[in-house]
Amino acid sequence: MRPAVPVIAGSADSNPDKRKSTMTSQHEVGGSYRTLVDGSPLSTLQWAVFILCFLIMFLDGLDTVLIGFLAPYIGAEWQLAKGALTPAFTAGVAGLMIAGCGAGILADRVGRRPLLLGAVAVFGLANLATAYCASLEALVAWRFVTGLGLGAAMPCAVTLVSEYAPARRRALVITSMYCGYTLGGAAVGWLTPIVTQQHGWRAMFVIGAVLPLALLPWLFWRLPESIGFLAERRGDRGAVAALLSRIVGRQVEVPALPERQAAAVNPLSIILSAAYRRKTALLWLANGAGLLMTFTLINWLPSFLTFKGVPAPTASLSGASLQAGGAIGALLIGWLMDRFGSRAVVVATYLGAALVSLLWIAVVDRGSAALLLTGFLAGVLVMGGQTGFQVLATSVYPVAARATGLSWMQSVGRLGGILGIQLAGIGVASDVDPVTLLQALAMPALLAAVAAASLHAGSRLLRGDATAAKGG
Repeated sequence: MRPAVPVIAGSADSNPDKRKSTMTSQHEVGGSYRTLVDGSPLSTLQWAVFILCFLIMFLDGLDTVLIGFLAPYIGAEWQLAKGALTPAFTAGVAGLMIAGCGAGILADRVGRRPLLLGAVAVFGLANLATAYCASLEALVAWRFVTGLGLGAAMPCAVTLVSEYAPARRRALVITSMYCGYTLGGAAVGWLTPIVTQQHGWRAMFVIGAVLPLALLPWLFWRLPESIGFLAERRGDRGAVAALLSRIVGRQVEVPALPERQAAAVNPLSIILSAAYRRKTALLWLANGAGLLMTFTLINWLPSFLTFKGVPAPTASLSGASLQAGGAIGALLIGWLMDRFGSRAVVVATYLGAALVSLLWIAVVDRGSAALLLTGFLAGVLVMGGQTGFQVLATSVYPVAARATGLSWMQSVGRLGGILGIQLAGIGVASDVDPVTLLQALAMPALLAAVAAASLHAGSRLLRGDATAAKGG
């Protein structure tokens, strides 16, 4: 039996040029479970994981934006002053951030599956309670609880999918799953006018509750635990062999597993250790800059264009083209990352986002077609690029700390998103030209590009060098 090494299986970059050496290295050190996952066609088990996590992301996107679309209806019924619902928005974001920090640590200790099941149950039940709220205080409280569930769901779903996806298709699989989040947000926009007109705003929260609660039995029945977690955290050879047999379609024995890490190891101490501290800082910086751009465009683009004299319907369509570009961009960028490697594509995408930010001054007076095209390109490069960056982040940490690393990155990054919203609001209040504010987004785009490029500089682990893990 060959000697085992610390937890590194599945952390190699998805560049096909590197895959052969990565798989060979894993086989030599006994990481055969990862080699079999990477070398086998997609199985029914893997498709089940991807589809179920796609549905979770769809519901996450739906419930995240629900309060924003329903705010005008709630404010009118309760006769609230303008801005009175701001605490409800803030409470949801606070729940997202707190859950993101805590859920990753729990997922790396007890598994991805139980955290996902619990998260879906929490935001489903919280939406049901929200549908029967009778006061603003109750609404704020239940939006905070909803945020806890939503904040725990995303990093666990991303981690689980990344650990079942074969290396040759990992980027495309993960970015396809992220499309569920965008489509969920779009579904709220389509449903809200129809449902609220017939049944009132509370019915939308009922929908936001029934869908996840109906999905729960299927998750219990079909969603497996992470194969990486079972192999590298629990050292459960029997469970790993059973899952591999379902993936490859024949009986499989696992002759060796990577060295099991003690359960007492704190995953937060791993991502903040000397071996990963620099990578963690760069991930937080790039993700925060990317979310600053994303949150600013999602929340302010239609208003910015309206302030420049663009008709409201055209401004709204520009916002819709932004979302469409985000979904299509995620698929395109995922495909490119599988062909050319994650680092090059992500850096190029952020640089393209900087260029598109500078284009707004040239198109703002050129009619609706130019505005819609620019909005679409911004969606492809900003939102699609941000999705691609999440794929890049899955390759940074070992299995024992992957969920923690992703969840903390997402939670800290949301501070950048909040900062973008606030800075845009200050700029509008100070009568800064909206086009200037759009062009200013080139700065965080360049910052994200530099951070993403530096993330891989000198990193042997991200090139799939198994021996690098011994020394961090």
